[in-house]
Amino acid sequence: MRWHTRRVSKKRRRKAPAPKSESAPELIAHAKGHGGGAHPEPYQWPALTGLRGLAAFAVFCQHTYLLTGKPAVGPVLSWLFAMGGTGVDVFFTLSAFLLTVPFVVATLHATPAPNLREYGRRRLLRIVPAYYVQIAILLGLTALGSVQGWVWNAPTFGSVLAHLTFYLDAWPLVFPQVPSWWTLPVEMCFYLFLPLFARCLRPGRWWWLLLGIVASLAYRYLLMHAGSGLRPGMQITWGDQFPGRLHEFLVGMLAAYAYVRLKAAGRLPAGRKTDAFALAAIAIFLALPALGYPITGDAYLGLASTNPVLQAWHLYASLAVALLLVMLAADAPMLAKVFSWAPLRGLGLISYSLYLWNFTVLMAVRNSLGYEIARSDFWNFYGYGLLVSLLVALASWWLIEQPAQRWARPSRASLPPRNRSALSRPTLSTSSSR
Repeated sequence: MRWHTRRVSKKRRRKAPAPKSESAPELIAHAKGHGGGAHPEPYQWPALTGLRGLAAFAVFCQHTYLLTGKPAVGPVLSWLFAMGGTGVDVFFTLSAFLLTVPFVVATLHATPAPNLREYGRRRLLRIVPAYYVQIAILLGLTALGSVQGWVWNAPTFGSVLAHLTFYLDAWPLVFPQVPSWWTLPVEMCFYLFLPLFARCLRPGRWWWLLLGIVASLAYRYLLMHAGSGLRPGMQITWGDQFPGRLHEFLVGMLAAYAYVRLKAAGRLPAGRKTDAFALAAIAIFLALPALGYPITGDAYLGLASTNPVLQAWHLYASLAVALLLVMLAADAPMLAKVFSWAPLRGLGLISYSLYLWNFTVLMAVRNSLGYEIARSDFWNFYGYGLLVSLLVALASWWLIEQPAQRWARPSRASLPPRNRSALSRPTLSTSSSR
């Protein structure tokens, strides 16, 4: 009997499949359940949702600071408020990272590739509904005379059509009626080209994206050295449009490629190392404006410059953000908890609507209080602006974004049986561009 048991045991051991890496199947399962072709829900990293919420809050802080004429709030807060616009650098890099991971997993681990029709449909439903509703509301208020002179001054058919088609800051020039809308054409162009760029993310081809980064920086350089025929304002405007900011998206894509490969190979940092790398990334990111002191004598925040070192400022910012993203996705024990803080994740969920509406709300609050009162009582203006912005953003998210995201999901019948149960799982989406 013992001999027979040992014999069977050996036979079973011989038939047992060879053990696979734990990290690769984990990524494949994640892709099938949250990012691959079978089910469209995105990868879930609560810390990255929190980071997106913090970026949207930073943009709000910069707007309050600028709309009140940069009041005296102390050197530390002045530095942080002035840096609020770098939330856009976070958005660009984070968006590319999250949207690229499913493509990389599909390529490297032979899982179903994301369906491009579903991908395009989800991107449109993520960006367009809330934006179009905001346009309709502002046009209605303009017709009533409620916002004349500070939002959508004298709209024309051409300007409205340009906004509806994301043809902003292009040629012929149409300025966005809400300043923060300038990022939308940049992101829509990237969404269009992402599947093409993703084909390069495989061994032996990934470095092609480095050529794209060089080309993007070269475009900015040529704009800044175009001579007297191009006004400084146009250099800034066109330098920030596609492909001028393409390099930030490509850095996010390369970060996604590095994350998937290191994860599958079991070579990601762990424990305190991830926190150390993440803290270093944050420190570098916050210190970036200091690059301007030895060159211009003042802090530099990424505007137009003929200096080649400063022209690559957004590249430095995106590299720091990319390192932070990889470490948070690798579950840095301390900082992942910090960025997963519930209020930050809540801001992350409504970050797109908050980004869309905060400038308009702040203008309305400032007009109701009066510029001098808003400037002299900055924190009162800040508090009112934050409260109203959050309420409007929450309403936009609840009434527009949420239904649109439900429409973007496939029906249960269209999914394989093993993935239908995933539709009922509560998720915190981190795939939005905001």
